[in-house]
Amino acid sequence: MEKIDALVVGAGVVGVTAALALQQRGLKVFILDQQAPGRGCSFGNAGLIVPTGFPLSAQYRVFDLPAQFLKASSPATLDWVSLPTLLPWAIQYAKSSRGDRVKHITSLLHQFGHGAIRSYELLLRSDLPPITRRGYLVVHLSTSEAEAAIRFNAIRSSLGAAVRMLSNENLAEMEPAIGGLRARATFIEQAAHVTNPSAFVVRLAEVFLKRGGVFRCERVESLELKGNRAVVVRGAREKNYSTGAVVLATGAHVNRLLAGNSHKIPLIAERGYHLELEVEPGFLSRPLSLPSLGVVLTPSERGARIAGLSHFGSPGLKPQPHLLLAALDRLRKMLPTLKPRPGSQVWSGERPATPDSVPIVEQVPNHHRLFVATGHGHGGLTLGAVTAQIVADLVTGKGSPYASHLSSQRFSIGRKSLRGCAFESTTREK
Repeated sequence: MEKIDALVVGAGVVGVTAALALQQRGLKVFILDQQAPGRGCSFGNAGLIVPTGFPLSAQYRVFDLPAQFLKASSPATLDWVSLPTLLPWAIQYAKSSRGDRVKHITSLLHQFGHGAIRSYELLLRSDLPPITRRGYLVVHLSTSEAEAAIRFNAIRSSLGAAVRMLSNENLAEMEPAIGGLRARATFIEQAAHVTNPSAFVVRLAEVFLKRGGVFRCERVESLELKGNRAVVVRGAREKNYSTGAVVLATGAHVNRLLAGNSHKIPLIAERGYHLELEVEPGFLSRPLSLPSLGVVLTPSERGARIAGLSHFGSPGLKPQPHLLLAALDRLRKMLPTLKPRPGSQVWSGERPATPDSVPIVEQVPNHHRLFVATGHGHGGLTLGAVTAQIVADLVTGKGSPYASHLSSQRFSIGRKSLRGCAFESTTREK
């Protein structure tokens, strides 16, 4: 039985960055995952690092969701078989959709994310893979959508985010290929992107190995808690790992490993999709999203990637690739040159979604050596390195001033004010 300081279960961007941060604190760290690094949602996301965001409930208001789910062209879809098990989550989602809650959550997400790139810089230093910093466009295809964006942008600006509304002429000048959309757009100046999210995470894992970490490709079957001193992790190959701390960064499937520990996180799967597109070189210089279609177009190593949609259900829900193909067909009516890259297929993965779109980063109640980092939804790449420092603080016993805001207990102890919760210390110099 191998004895180590900390073991991270999950080799996506959240798990690998957490392992790097623990390593930076002087711990001997293992990562276990049944897949190679960067093969889950980290493989299929849109590659965005956006320092300011809104909860999902700001886009999909609770009273609008039934109509959205019944609309064939909606970017939001429900796995109806999962409905009975989703009701407790839906009640919390409804609470988070109130106007005052949306503002509070937006403030927290901004404070959590505004130091995202700096956190990566401090964690990786000279080993940081390339990040393209050209901003991010949110294209508003209707007048009502643009008017709503103006209201949301006012909230962002009040928090210090660099956002501005572009006219159709401004948009065409910035991205000539989409000038024919005849739309307005929000430009988020401090956003960035990576052209290959999976390769980005693989590079982080390589840095982890170079710095002395160990990765094992193995499914974790169960955990056995040894009082407050150690945790035994049981692998699928009948191998046990004894460790002083375990960090579960297994996304939408975290509750499987928590099942024997009397703790359940309010989490569902929000399945997303992506497809590689064949475009002319330089077609896009920065990512753009079209909220009414529920998709993002991002420049990629092989051309461009269309990613997105919100397919809600229980973990393990059946993929429906036709949802993304239908969204692409609607987009091609506006941008007819877009077409799938020959040989490419629709990829699908399950985002871990909390009711309020705020991640859960916590020490599991009554288990001092068991920690969770999940629920990042659309923001895993953005918040990976920020989350990593909070995880490292918790594991090394320093605690975190953000514990109550990121704890799953927030859904059972009533609403807490999110005002005044600043995240400057997650980007402190080491």
